Amino acid sequence: MDVKPSLAYRLIRWLCRQISATWFREHGIVDEEWIPEKGGVLYAAWHPGSLIDPLLMLSLLPGQLTFVAKHTLFNIPLLGRFMRAAGAKPVYRKQDATEIEGGGDSAKSGNSALIDTLSGVLAEGGRCAIYPEGISHLMSKPQKTKTGPARIILQAIREADKSGIKRPSLVPVGLHYSDANRFRERALVTVHPPMNLPPLPGEDGAPPASEDLLAQFSPEVAADRAWVLAVTDSLSTELQRSSQGLDSWEDKKLLWRARGLLSVHRNRATGRKKRASYAEAVVGARRARAAWLWISEKDPERAHNLRKGVSQHAEKMDKYNLKEYELYDRSKTPGPIDLAKAIGQIIWSWMWMAGLITWGAMLGSWPPYRISGPIAEKLSIKEKHALGTHKIAVGFMLLPIWWIIISFPVAFLLAAPSSPLWNLNLYGLLPLVKPYLVQINWVLLAFILMPLWSVAARLHLRLWRRSMRALATLKTWLRLRRDEVPWEELAAEQLQLAKELDQIGQSLILPGDKDWKTPPTGKDDYECVVLR
Repeated sequence: MDVKPSLAYRLIRWLCRQISATWFREHGIVDEEWIPEKGGVLYAAWHPGSLIDPLLMLSLLPGQLTFVAKHTLFNIPLLGRFMRAAGAKPVYRKQDATEIEGGGDSAKSGNSALIDTLSGVLAEGGRCAIYPEGISHLMSKPQKTKTGPARIILQAIREADKSGIKRPSLVPVGLHYSDANRFRERALVTVHPPMNLPPLPGEDGAPPASEDLLAQFSPEVAADRAWVLAVTDSLSTELQRSSQGLDSWEDKKLLWRARGLLSVHRNRATGRKKRASYAEAVVGARRARAAWLWISEKDPERAHNLRKGVSQHAEKMDKYNLKEYELYDRSKTPGPIDLAKAIGQIIWSWMWMAGLITWGAMLGSWPPYRISGPIAEKLSIKEKHALGTHKIAVGFMLLPIWWIIISFPVAFLLAAPSSPLWNLNLYGLLPLVKPYLVQINWVLLAFILMPLWSVAARLHLRLWRRSMRALATLKTWLRLRRDEVPWEELAAEQLQLAKELDQIGQSLILPGDKDWKTPPTGKDDYECVVLR
């Protein structure tokens, strides 16, 4: 059954969406049609972004979600209340056992209660989200998958069967960030097909219990554990696929460079001028990963040479601070009309930014923004993966306090009859506006100003982004007139690499192609790649 989100949850989700829209310059969700319309849903995702992960999922996934979080977070005063209001449930990890009164036994009983709670929610058609690794990290791929999700879904299926309702589903979710710890980066949630779970223990075709399990446990318990281990193993592969995991960040960066290089090449071949969105880039990276892992297995020497070529080209491009598309656009020097538009955009943007919008943003948001950075870095010394989370958390606490502090003196200066501002003339402007401003009660004006500081900050970000795009056009115009860049050499090298990558892509059936077949549960993308 569909559970209507509570009022408290809807308010928290609205707040999370506002935070996400501010922290990320672009964020969204794709393939949400994979979410089952009926029955409970257990979302499973890797955990690269600390509390930014649930923030993003809560903002974008439909319905009311019940999250799982480590129990220590519930002890933080403001955050703990926020998480409880959002419906989060505590999980007790082994590494936190010394912090739990009663030690490991209490942790086990707490997690057993958590499994009972979540399985009950799923059996009744609710939706839950869990991070099977049990930790947040900065690794380039998911770490060891815990058995918790499999145990939860097994119990939930049994409860649903007893009630005669549709069985819940286990749905892998991919979380992708250009950089989760930096302000105004990009993010995407990708929903993957629900896992095809094996028959339940005791049914025909269920995973058989090993001799070791049968030696340690009763036949019923051993059968359950065999099922849980089989599902956990499949889920581990699903997380690698959904997160596009690779052995190192260097491999991931090179993969994205290859994707961008090929994307630009194909865009120019088809005449497309618009650059790829982040969602399109993530899909392209998935295709590139599948092809790369397939070639690495089938033709290691070719994979090595290709990796070396992309790496060397990337180093040269970074040396001259160039992007792949700039090599193709070097013959398309911005003309007089393009320059006029760019200059007009800069003047238009800065005309507003030099006025109330930017002054409001600087006065209302700049001080707490500058303060939150160093504080977050100190808090993240032992938890580098949580830097972005700490920035958001500190800013979330400081901004309202600062808005209250700054609103009253500003309102007094603007509207109080005794304000020292009226002693100034400013070319005769102040005497003109004084009769109108002093009619407003300055205390009331202070409360009006409080929400307007955030509005000014959002408008400033939009204007700043527009002016930076226009400025990039001017920089391109200047750069294309300099002889310091070996354009022909870099362009020929890039074209050769792009043609080879394009040839590989054309010869393989990859994710996103019309004839691509969705991998069965427990199979990675590259295992399902075939030659045309």
